[in-house]
Amino acid sequence: MTRHIVTTDDDPAIRKILRIMLKKAGYEVTTCENGNELLHMLSNTPTPIDMMLLDIKMPGLTGFEILERIARRYPSIPVVMLTAFNDLDTGMKAIRLGAVDYLTKPIRQEELYTCINRVLEKSDEAQRQKEIDDENHAIRMKLEAELRRTKNTLQRSTIATLEAFSETIEQKDPYTKGHCNRVRTLSVALAKALNLDEETLQVIEGGALLHDIGKISIPEEILNKNGKLTGEEYSLIKTHPEAGVRIITHIPSFKQYIPIIRSHHERIDGRGYPDNMEGKDIPLDVKIVSLADAFDAMTSSRAYRSALPTELAVEELKINAGTQFDADLVDIFIEHELYLL
Repeated sequence: MTRHIVTTDDDPAIRKILRIMLKKAGYEVTTCENGNELLHMLSNTPTPIDMMLLDIKMPGLTGFEILERIARRYPSIPVVMLTAFNDLDTGMKAIRLGAVDYLTKPIRQEELYTCINRVLEKSDEAQRQKEIDDENHAIRMKLEAELRRTKNTLQRSTIATLEAFSETIEQKDPYTKGHCNRVRTLSVALAKALNLDEETLQVIEGGALLHDIGKISIPEEILNKNGKLTGEEYSLIKTHPEAGVRIITHIPSFKQYIPIIRSHHERIDGRGYPDNMEGKDIPLDVKIVSLADAFDAMTSSRAYRSALPTELAVEELKINAGTQFDADLVDIFIEHELYLL
């Protein structure tokens, strides 16, 4: 394909000489008398331009002024400046403004051809690299989109599995029907009020759904007992966090939920179970689920008692802030009216 070169010079003799030399070398040539004519041609020509030869000193817009506009509007077209000023400063200024090279007048044919070949080869290489980069970018965007779809699919599958586990728990205790799902709703809402990142939100959601998984190991007659538990029965109930850890340990992808499963009955004052952890040692996601778990337990009916009114449950949170619950989380829970969910 014939390469198209545009030359711009206010001297008709130079335009003619350039046309002759370029035609002789087999190039398609368009000549312009000044900068305004060049800009008009650029805006209207349908023919691709492979390179420009641009004079620096012209009436009206100077070559430098035209070069700045070309570099801004047509950055893919390489420009070689033509100058009668045979000094390094002029050439370096042209390079700084976006020219790829410069030639000094009078222009020798061999020097012109060498410069054009060098510039076009470099331009072709840059175009090939751009095509490779564009292709790689398109591939990367496609892969990222596929990864997002796969991640979303896996996340939906994980949540479905977690919900199935929580349903299994609740099948043993009809009085806690929906408890795990409500704890999830409260926990995620509280985490969002804290502006926690998406990864932490997912851990909290999964941990909330699985926090009572260990109750599978507790006999139904104890879970559903109408009266007060004996000391032995209560001790058995208190084993469910560790039982839950033993169950989840067999599922590698669920290990991130273990801290919540094991520690959701710990207290700020260190009087919780199974490890008597104190507030500073209890992870934030555990504190969040603990509060949500306790609030839903207070506002839900059990075999041995009726549900507390919401107002009384909120008062219980306030009374136990700083001892059973993290005081800051209680404030945020109430401030955002999460008790209405």
